[in-house]
Amino acid sequence: MRHRLLLLNLLLAGLTAAAGWRLREDWLRDRQHASAVLQSRVKPVPPPALSPLPAPAPYAAPAYADVAQKDLFSKDRNPNVIIEPVAVKPKPKWPAFPVLYGVMGLPGGMIAMMSEKSGGRSHGVGVGDKIGEFKLVALNGEKVSFEFQGETQEANLRDLLDRTNAARDDSGGASTSMNPANIAAQRGGPPPPPKPGTDIGAQMKACQPGDTSPAGTLVDGFKKVLEKTPFGDACRWVSQ
Repeated sequence: MRHRLLLLNLLLAGLTAAAGWRLREDWLRDRQHASAVLQSRVKPVPPPALSPLPAPAPYAAPAYADVAQKDLFSKDRNPNVIIEPVAVKPKPKWPAFPVLYGVMGLPGGMIAMMSEKSGGRSHGVGVGDKIGEFKLVALNGEKVSFEFQGETQEANLRDLLDRTNAARDDSGGASTSMNPANIAAQRGGPPPPPKPGTDIGAQMKACQPGDTSPAGTLVDGFKKVLEKTPFGDACRWVSQ
């Protein structure tokens, strides 16, 4: 038994030695091959001939039209700017101006006796007051300005006078129909006693037709005042 084990050990030792020798031979051969490869010189292969690149086409702006026509920053990808038409508000059509019967200069400002139309009831209108569709925005001895729907127009006082029943003197002067004496003469009969008429505001009353009492007459706590205007005598009763 011992002889067999000894032979087996010797066999294994021989095989191990043979394998080691074989490995060393392979290592030496590989080392020599690597050394030969590294030391050998490889002749470089000449590069292939390069053909020249084709010349670029000349710049043509129409070729880039698509870039402008399909703008990425526009939702509709269209360069056409759509301008919405702006509706032009038509100017308002002005109605006929009110009718003027006279102008009075008061301490608080001038007042025009007006009515919306000829033959209508007249009343005093000051700056800032409304008459019909108009607002009186300026008034002086010659002109008046009206406001209508945000627009302003100016008119001469003489052009607004009610000339329906106006009477002219022989010299062709301005109408004197606002003079109480002339009214009494036209109607005939004796003039009525002096007495204030309807209340026109600002502690004043109008003169009654046919009142020929002189300026300064005192009746019922009111004093008669006459003023010269471009339209004749302006008459009123002022509270004392």
